[in-house]
Amino acid sequence: MNKTMRGAVGLLLCLGGTPLVSANDSTAALGAGGLVFTKTDAIAMEQEDLFISEDKIRVAYVFRNTTKQDINTRVAFPVPAFPEEPDMDIGLDVKSSNPMGFSVRVEGKKKAFDTEIKKNDGTVNMTHHWMQTFPAGKSLKVVHEYQPAIGGEAMLWFQDEERTAKISKYCIEPDFEKWLDKTNQPDKGMVLSPRYVDYILTTGANWKGAIGKFRLTVQKAKAEDKISFCGTGVKKVDARTFVLEKTNFTPEEDLAVMFVHQYKLEN
Repeated sequence: MNKTMRGAVGLLLCLGGTPLVSANDSTAALGAGGLVFTKTDAIAMEQEDLFISEDKIRVAYVFRNTTKQDINTRVAFPVPAFPEEPDMDIGLDVKSSNPMGFSVRVEGKKKAFDTEIKKNDGTVNMTHHWMQTFPAGKSLKVVHEYQPAIGGEAMLWFQDEERTAKISKYCIEPDFEKWLDKTNQPDKGMVLSPRYVDYILTTGANWKGAIGKFRLTVQKAKAEDKISFCGTGVKKVDARTFVLEKTNFTPEEDLAVMFVHQYKLEN
């Protein structure tokens, strides 16, 4: 699987009246979004367990307030910006106030949240947010999940500048590159259709110190599907599931996953 691992996620802590901000998502795939936050020296991320598939993203955090006082702050999930009237299917219910079906639980209990919606020149910017107390000297478990807004192609385009860009972004190795060329043969009745999930990881570097334990699980829909993403030390758990684990992990880049489906054209 691949080279250079790319980062870990975080929360947007609106400390000291800092306004809500948007995450740096990829407009190409609309990004999967992620919890982001401003720099803090008070709260550490002890654990992060991130699960990514085409249908679901789930993240389980364990945070610890390292101070002797409770910290009550606003936490936010900025949805990637999307067009109010899209020209094509982008995998979102653009009329909904919760287009990704976002939900959050704190210590196992469902957490209510508010939603801020801003529209400007046909673009919708949406942020789910809530107030959260991090107890002094204690850990806090936060789990959120949602359906990612994925990008995709009916047929893989793997030529010229697009080829170079995909090889770099998804760390496509030479053997997989050859397989893509050999298998994507529409004139012979075989088509490859990729789906793309981007995830913001670099904001995880804003917590106090490194992330203690980081675990990434990427799961394919079918065993015969193919995936490619950047990472060292990835282990294959079964025919559909791949896992990467890091300790004392400081994120440096974001994560991009390419899922590839194979189809036979009917005569």
